[in-house]
Amino acid sequence: MSSKLNSTIHPQCAEAIKRLIRMKDPQFADLVALKTYGSDSYSAMGWDQLKRYINEQTVVVVEQFEDEANILSALRWLGRGLPLSLAIRKVKADHAMYRYKTPNRE
Repeated sequence: MSSKLNSTIHPQCAEAIKRLIRMKDPQFADLVALKTYGSDSYSAMGWDQLKRYINEQTVVVVEQFEDEANILSALRWLGRGLPLSLAIRKVKADHAMYRYKTPNRE
């Protein structure tokens, strides 16, 4: 993902991503605690905008998830600067944490 776009995310989100990257082994709670602190330029991006970020490395995201919403979420986190492995773990943690609380979530 292009790091020049990171200036469009909330400063607290950018700092939280840096902290997460510096952690030796981020735990489930660390991943779930990461948030955007409001809408940013990636929040509104749909498939058409995000698919331009898919390359040989990020195609793994598409293979990891069956649900398009999870794919889009992972690509948004990549755009915000989260490394691939952490973006995948973040989305899986969020899915595990929230899927039971909001069964009708769209």
